[in-house]
Amino acid sequence: MRALGSGEEAHCAYCGDRLPPLPPRGGRPTPYCPADPERYGQWGAKTITCAMLDEHREIWVQTYGPDQPMTQLDVHTLDERLTALQAVLNPVQQEIAALQSHATEELSAALAARETADAERRDAVEAARAAEAARDEALAQAADSREEAEAARIAKDAAIQRANEAAAARDQAIAEQASARQEAEAARTDRQQALDQVAAAHQRIDDLQATLASERASALEQLDLLRREEQQTRQDLRTALTEEWRQRLDDQAEDFAQRLQDAQTRADQRIADLSEQLTRATENYATALAPLHEKISALRNELAAQTSFASRAHQQLDQLRDRLAEAVENTTDTEALREHIRTVLAHTAVETPPPGNGESP
Repeated sequence: MRALGSGEEAHCAYCGDRLPPLPPRGGRPTPYCPADPERYGQWGAKTITCAMLDEHREIWVQTYGPDQPMTQLDVHTLDERLTALQAVLNPVQQEIAALQSHATEELSAALAARETADAERRDAVEAARAAEAARDEALAQAADSREEAEAARIAKDAAIQRANEAAAARDQAIAEQASARQEAEAARTDRQQALDQVAAAHQRIDDLQATLASERASALEQLDLLRREEQQTRQDLRTALTEEWRQRLDDQAEDFAQRLQDAQTRADQRIADLSEQLTRATENYATALAPLHEKISALRNELAAQTSFASRAHQQLDQLRDRLAEAVENTTDTEALREHIRTVLAHTAVETPPPGNGESP
């Protein structure tokens, strides 16, 4: 009733069928199916319903108890249903019994097989252990056999080696005895040869000492002669170089003097020319006096520059002579003297005379 009132799914209290939901207009809920003449039929003027049947069943149970059948028809129906159920259940029970028997047999067989397998496994383990023990014993015996064989082989090899050593010692003793006799004879021969060689060596040493003394005296004389020749050669070379460089210095001095004289001559000629031009310009062009005076000043400056150049040239010539004289005095090696002179000449800057003003008025 609570489920039906709350709108949940509800079932009939007698037959167990699902009850329809309450109508929207409401109404009194009932725990039984609604009346249906076609379901249970009519009893007189009344329609048999689930509520009526439930009420009659409660009256019957209240009167006769729950174990009494309501009618013979009901008992017969129950018997038929029970017989049908037993007919259906008997094969199932037989099948279940057969399955239980088969399962029991299979379980017994499995247990027996497991016990057999366990026994076989134990036997196999015991056999494996016995085999391992036998293998270990066989390996130990084989190792002992190998050790004994190795010891026997070593003893045999040692015996053979001792025999060989004894034979070799005997042969060596015989050979040493013969060798000793030969060495004694050879020693006597070598002693005599050594005495002869010592005497010859003493004679050879005396001869070599005499030859060495004569060659040493000759070498000393030759060395003295070579030293005197070297000194004479150096003196001649120094004299020749001095004369050569003095000649070159004189030539350069003459060249500088000639260049100075030429510069002075050009300057004088230029001054004369310009003076003449100035005279003509003064006579002919009174308006050109200022440019001519400027040219005269330029020529005077050029003359002063040429004079200064000549003075510096004389100074350079004097310095060059001093350097060459110092190089000749301080240097004894000819090649070093040549190199020093080249260096002095290379570092001596020769000035070029200032060019003359060749402009014409």
